[in-house]
Amino acid sequence: MQSGAAMKSGESIRLNYREYERWKYEKFVRFVNNMLLLRDRVDLNIFQLHFDSHHVVNCDDVRTWIGYAVKNNVKVLDVNLHRYDKTVLPRCIFTCRSLEELNLKMGKAPYKDYEHEGLVLPDIIIRLPSLKKLTLCDVEVDTFSLERIIARSPGLEDLHLINSAQHLELVESKVLKRLTIDGFLGRDEGLTIAAPYLIHFKCTGLPLQELTWRERPSLESAHIFASLSRSSFDGGLDFTGILLHAKSLALFGSGIKVMLEKELPTCSLFESLVTLAIGEWCLTDDLYVVLRFLQLSPSLEKLTLKHRMLNRATEGPEAKPISITGMTFQCPLLETVTIQCSKDDGEIQKTVDALVAIGISLEKIHVTFYEDIQKNLAERKRARQEGKTGRSILEERLKRRQDWVDDSHGISDSDSDGNEMEETLGYEYDHDDYF
Repeated sequence: MQSGAAMKSGESIRLNYREYERWKYEKFVRFVNNMLLLRDRVDLNIFQLHFDSHHVVNCDDVRTWIGYAVKNNVKVLDVNLHRYDKTVLPRCIFTCRSLEELNLKMGKAPYKDYEHEGLVLPDIIIRLPSLKKLTLCDVEVDTFSLERIIARSPGLEDLHLINSAQHLELVESKVLKRLTIDGFLGRDEGLTIAAPYLIHFKCTGLPLQELTWRERPSLESAHIFASLSRSSFDGGLDFTGILLHAKSLALFGSGIKVMLEKELPTCSLFESLVTLAIGEWCLTDDLYVVLRFLQLSPSLEKLTLKHRMLNRATEGPEAKPISITGMTFQCPLLETVTIQCSKDDGEIQKTVDALVAIGISLEKIHVTFYEDIQKNLAERKRARQEGKTGRSILEERLKRRQDWVDDSHGISDSDSDGNEMEETLGYEYDHDDYF
């Protein structure tokens, strides 16, 4: 957390209510309002506002603080509210000329909202002329709304949609370099991507049969999880063609396996591939795809094999594994092979033995368990939370800063002085400026 001086006079303001949740909400509001009032009037580089799902949020306060950031020419706006409410976000966000990066994480709509699953974008012309990176989570984005954003954001290179693609059928841009589509709110007839200069692509939740490329890019990296489609993969898409020049690939799911089995036999070399993660199917007796990738990847250094979790159901009938009898490979730069699996997976030793049998040194093979990975992630998350400064440390800092007012008669109070606060910060509430 930033010191009081840094938060008031610096070019970045980061507010995560989790760090202050021992305070009453009214005290937090007074702290933020006073900080903004005492801050030097310089342009803002970053304004970050995060509330967890269990936090109660006063929408008027949120509007005032975001309005302050926009008025002070913020470049990076990062808002995580977790609770969907059409009235929270001022429309000025979507016409901010200074904004270069916008991150909105809104949470799912409440069950009482039967019309929408996420935040609804405003029915105004969205014009963000300086925007370079856009991340939307739980925000409804369809083809028309995305076309409007791209058309009026000529420098948009990074687009990340998490649980936000609603009836999205086309992503078209001559500028886009990085695209993430992680989860869908609704699908119609598949998705077409026309982004010839794309270098990174991440997609989960979409069968490969429903993904079409127009003006095909040459990706440098990709992360794709694809399940089996309702229709069979006929092998006519040449999906691997966009991956041939990649340096890093992460390819998971039964749909990926079926596609690779059809396309790898006639595929060209992956001459630049250094890092490969692959799997999410039963690898014990089905290593053809792995071995074929080794044959086609002379520069490969790191290989990660993800075995299907024991509690994950098999999709569709099990196909007969392709024989690897007689297959050999030359992969002189290979340094490590990491196998990820469940602790109770009694078959994993067969996978290790099979890898050794095809020529991979046992010393290069390492087995890690999903349970340990999840435990380590939880411990790191807990350590980060414990490392956050608590109330006692913050209050000690504030006591050293006599210019912070903490009493019921401070410069502002969320219950009684909202209008005064808006006027003092130079952002006046306008009903037409909000959802």
